[in-house]
Amino acid sequence: MILFWFIVAALAILFVQSRIFRRFVLRRIAYRRHFQTKACFRGEQIELIEQISNAKWLPVPWLRVESQLSTHLHFQKLENFAVSSGQLYQNHKSFFSLAPYTKITRKHRITAARRGWYQLQTVTLTGGDLLGITNDSAQIPLSGQLFVYPKPAQVPVHELPYHSWQGDQSVRRWIVSDPFVIAGVRDYQPGDTFRQINWKSTAKTGHLQVHKPDYTADRRLMIYLNVDDAEGMWRTVSDEELIERGIEWAAGAAEAVIGQGMDAGFAANMPIRGSRESVCIEPRGGHEHLMELFEWMAKLQIERTELFHHLLEREALSGYSERDVLIITSYWNDALELQAERLRYNGNAVAVWMLTDKLTGTNADDAVAGNGRDGVSA
Repeated sequence: MILFWFIVAALAILFVQSRIFRRFVLRRIAYRRHFQTKACFRGEQIELIEQISNAKWLPVPWLRVESQLSTHLHFQKLENFAVSSGQLYQNHKSFFSLAPYTKITRKHRITAARRGWYQLQTVTLTGGDLLGITNDSAQIPLSGQLFVYPKPAQVPVHELPYHSWQGDQSVRRWIVSDPFVIAGVRDYQPGDTFRQINWKSTAKTGHLQVHKPDYTADRRLMIYLNVDDAEGMWRTVSDEELIERGIEWAAGAAEAVIGQGMDAGFAANMPIRGSRESVCIEPRGGHEHLMELFEWMAKLQIERTELFHHLLEREALSGYSERDVLIITSYWNDALELQAERLRYNGNAVAVWMLTDKLTGTNADDAVAGNGRDGVSA
């Protein structure tokens, strides 16, 4: 009889505890997940930080946290953490055991293996009783994101179009002089302002001397990238790694010229995520603009929005001049050469880098006889 009542009492306890845990196990559970940094470059390691807290008197015997992330973010193996990968996404499972009024923080080391824009969507929390008889689940939205910038390639800066390379050098031109670059002094002439007087030279010579402004070259580079991996390609890109390499070449060229105080812009017949239009960023300078360029490149989707020669034609018809143009493409034909000639006719310097396995400094005129274009191929 005692055994009978013991069994009844045990079953009653199990039933009550299962009901209590099912109702309260996820109450006052707070979960937060975020990346340690907003952005990084391809190949760098960052941390994904998980924080979970139990702000109630009832302990949580076990809690499973499940989520999905891109397979291009590689996790290091840790205890109480499981990863199962598919072709595009990988499932993550973290396991916790929380005492009353406890907060736990875990840091996961991640390698960003591919350029992209990665967003944290939702996580599913599942908790249960001591014996796993019952459980309860809840889904929590997340808002974290990570920009993985392309890793800027080491590019032959000296083979960029000549205007950009000589942007800091004086040139003989008929355009308006640059008041911030002083070439020397000259005698005072009617019309010179009081500010232009060079008092040291005036004292030495005994008559009025004024600053002589110099003429400087334009310092703007516009980079165009062709998403087509081969001539005659249909809408689908078959060699995405080749185009990823082109994005890194573009990033390297932009970094090189902006680092020397010049301006750089970027355009491609590709959209960014959430758009169907070709990306186009006008040339500007400074570190902030460079980071903006990298962010746009991180968002690029490898798909074609329009034919590349149509993009170049629209840019040529815009009529801009005194720029340096760098074209990165996997092929070259008469249609592209025609648009390059139009850009050159407008007063721009044009260079072409052929997108292949390596970037080497070969003159384009030697690489493709008869095309007559400036620049390099690779």
